[in-house]
Amino acid sequence: MSRVAGTVVEVRDGRAVVECEAQAASCGACSSGRGCSWRRAAGTRRLEVTAAHPDGSLQPGETVELAIDDGRLLAAAARLYLPPVAGLLLGPAALRLAALDAGLAPLVAAVVGLLAGMLVARRWSLNGAPVEVRRL
Repeated sequence: MSRVAGTVVEVRDGRAVVECEAQAASCGACSSGRGCSWRRAAGTRRLEVTAAHPDGSLQPGETVELAIDDGRLLAAAARLYLPPVAGLLLGPAALRLAALDAGLAPLVAAVVGLLAGMLVARRWSLNGAPVEVRRL
């Protein structure tokens, strides 16, 4: 289970917006200079996570701990990254199977597949992975 501490910034509609320090909100690979480079791209910005809290008693300024099951985190990452890659590969493959792979058609099919995959990924990842909130 992955855990990170943060501060409640806002509470609306039964959900808390929690702000986490970029260093704390990144994985161990970031500190060694490997990994997805989220921390380098984010710079000094902070990560905001929207998390459900059923009792509705959180107040802005409270310190909380966010926890997410590693399996659910991996599934959320797969829902986000796999559809664009699949679209990028399947677009030109479909043209190849149809014997229409002349000229710029494979490039256009790859771009269309990538965009279609990005739309699918966005749709699948709108709800995100469930995050547990616990007061510190």
